[in-house]
Amino acid sequence: MSTASSERHRLVLAWAFARVDVVAFAAACAVIAAAVLFALTVALVAKGAPPGMPVGPHLAGLAAWFPGYAVSFPGAFVGAAYAAAVGAAGGALVAALWNLAHALLLAAIRFRANLASYSID
Repeated sequence: MSTASSERHRLVLAWAFARVDVVAFAAACAVIAAAVLFALTVALVAKGAPPGMPVGPHLAGLAAWFPGYAVSFPGAFVGAAYAAAVGAAGGALVAALWNLAHALLLAAIRFRANLASYSID
């Protein structure tokens, strides 16, 4: 195997088993979740609804989980705050589970490598 190919395999393995920064991943998920809910709410408010119909009845269902949220311009900020909190918690959980899974996998690989290096003789 050539040196370039060997280096490429090492790089692929390094990227495959890279740890995820929990704080950075949680912050990124919080920003994305907040931006998406804010944009959806503002888009529905801007679009409006026919007379006699509520604006965004499906999105308004989030008020059951996010007290104070409504499909309105001020409600977009309230919803963004709640979405940021939920996104941060979900992102932190995903990153922590990712790191745990990789730590367990690497521990199993190391354990098998240690067993393979011992001989009964």
